[in-house]
Amino acid sequence: MDNKAKDILKQAAGLFTKFGVKSMTMDDIARQLGISKKTLYQYVDNKKDLVKKSIEVHIDDEECVMKDQLNTEGNAIDELMSMTRLVGSQMKEMHPSVIFDLKKYHADAYNCLVDHRDQFIYSNIKRNIESGVKSGLYRDNINPEILTRLYLSMVNVILDPQHNSLSEYSNAEVYTEMIRYHIRGIASSEGREYLKQKFKQENV
Repeated sequence: MDNKAKDILKQAAGLFTKFGVKSMTMDDIARQLGISKKTLYQYVDNKKDLVKKSIEVHIDDEECVMKDQLNTEGNAIDELMSMTRLVGSQMKEMHPSVIFDLKKYHADAYNCLVDHRDQFIYSNIKRNIESGVKSGLYRDNINPEILTRLYLSMVNVILDPQHNSLSEYSNAEVYTEMIRYHIRGIASSEGREYLKQKFKQENV
């Protein structure tokens, strides 16, 4: 994929995130990107193709950014807090209908997100839990496999468009509370003390 195509797809992903998927027509997208619809069709076959390819580019970029951040963090709690900041900032910009639109109208693109969750997110959360247990920051009597699946289940609840009990709050707010709940639940006494200092330093 050349740089021009990747740039168009990244910008399209940003538009879908901001305005939703269903509401954006190919005319809208071309206009917002400052290109002709003919130019847009040089890179994609139709809207479904555009949605899928833009989601794939978005996921690739997200994984690269997350890998870079995780490689620079210190312990397991630092790493999880870094992931939280990244995911939380993305959720703040996400239109409420995005996941619903993908799930209902763009199954291929939605499945890309599911694969990203079940492979990349799963492996990193499980590794984080195992690392935290080994370092003594997380309790040594927890099951990393179960905790990882519980984490993913909580994320699914946040993103589930048909789950309305938390709709009065933003996804970013709910995710932040979920992470606090998650870390405090698995932290050892040493980890809770470190977490307390971490929250104080970052004014969380």
